[in-house]
Amino acid sequence: MYTEEMKRLVKYERESGKTLKGISANLNLSISAVQNLLRYKYKIQCQKRGPKCNITKRLSTQIKRFVAKSNESCTKVTARKIIDACSVPLNKRGMNKWLAKENYKYVKVAQQICLSFEDKKRRLHNISSWIEENIDWENTIFSDEKRFTLDGPDNW
Repeated sequence: MYTEEMKRLVKYERESGKTLKGISANLNLSISAVQNLLRYKYKIQCQKRGPKCNITKRLSTQIKRFVAKSNESCTKVTARKIIDACSVPLNKRGMNKWLAKENYKYVKVAQQICLSFEDKKRRLHNISSWIEENIDWENTIFSDEKRFTLDGPDNW
């Protein structure tokens, strides 16, 4: 990498009428280095390779609505589901890139049961009725409980 000062010096000497060979001898550079320094232009921004994203504003709105509805109904949203539901002209990787560009974050789905408001209400009613009935908790077994050991793994 040459400094900006070196680039300006080569350009100044060329504009003053010196040959490439004369500039290279004067600055201890090769002739090809002088040529490259004269051709040097600032790269404002590199163009990204590959085809451009074919998602229109209308399709973008459709995708956002689909994601919002899926989140409301507690269903898992994947790039493949979005592509199939909205007929997006991208592959899975392109869809993931577009979602990242639109500030959607990849989050691992929490392993929990999504309950509707009615289900929660029904469960709350059942529990309150159990408490009111004074059930004998000594003889009750909860089959969905997790087993914990405090003294290390026991291969069970």
